[in-house]
Amino acid sequence: MPRIRYVSMIRRKNKLAVLEEGFRGKVLVAGDIHGDLEAFEKAKAIFEKEEGAVLVFLGDYADRGENGLEVIRGICELLDRHPDRVVALKGNHEDYRDGRPWFSPWTLGWEVEEKLGISWERFYPELEARLLNRLCLGFLIPGFALCVHGGICRAIAGEEMLANPTPEIEEAVLWSDPGESEGERANPRGAGILFGPDITGEVVRNLNVRFILRGHEPQKALLGPYAEHEGRVITTSCTAVYGGRPFVLRVRPEKHRTPEELTNSAVYL
Repeated sequence: MPRIRYVSMIRRKNKLAVLEEGFRGKVLVAGDIHGDLEAFEKAKAIFEKEEGAVLVFLGDYADRGENGLEVIRGICELLDRHPDRVVALKGNHEDYRDGRPWFSPWTLGWEVEEKLGISWERFYPELEARLLNRLCLGFLIPGFALCVHGGICRAIAGEEMLANPTPEIEEAVLWSDPGESEGERANPRGAGILFGPDITGEVVRNLNVRFILRGHEPQKALLGPYAEHEGRVITTSCTAVYGGRPFVLRVRPEKHRTPEELTNSAVYL
């Protein structure tokens, strides 16, 4: 049986991927996986059954769970097979600097040595070429949502700031969290910021979207999608390593226009 060929509905502007305006299918959004191979395989199966759907991963593919290496290989295979329909974002657990992790815990190095029998230094160039260099910082669904790993900051005044981010903007996207207070405050993580509802309001207006879809705090989403900032920020989880039940959002951007409709689009794995 011949393979179905799809017209690419994703265009890439350096570190920003953008869904084409004419797309009328489903967008599947998968949050942090953290080495949960079972959740990854179930999310992959949903994607493979949804003809023409687009799948976006929000980062944090390894560490904490036992199968980070297998998850990374699976992500790379999907990127190879479906470059027109799969986007993988960078998370803070893909924040390597000079080949070393800028985060903790870090269990992927142990996996590489135990499962492959090679040093991290030998493995890292392959990881960089196969995965890290292919990751986007954000995925924009015009008129609907910005998908990122962690968060936002006031400096995101338009698409260009995500396509060609400064180091400060990239750190904010990878590490930041929603806060209850107005403005931008220091993040207890030691990186990124806590951004207030006013910052969310500014950024969604600047990008002409309704929502920020994010991961980074799976513990908030143990019972399902977690909405805050008047429903404009939705936190997701695609891992069971924190407890709870992983899920993906199965969204129709032209249909799921309210926070309730968006959170009700969750498919539990």
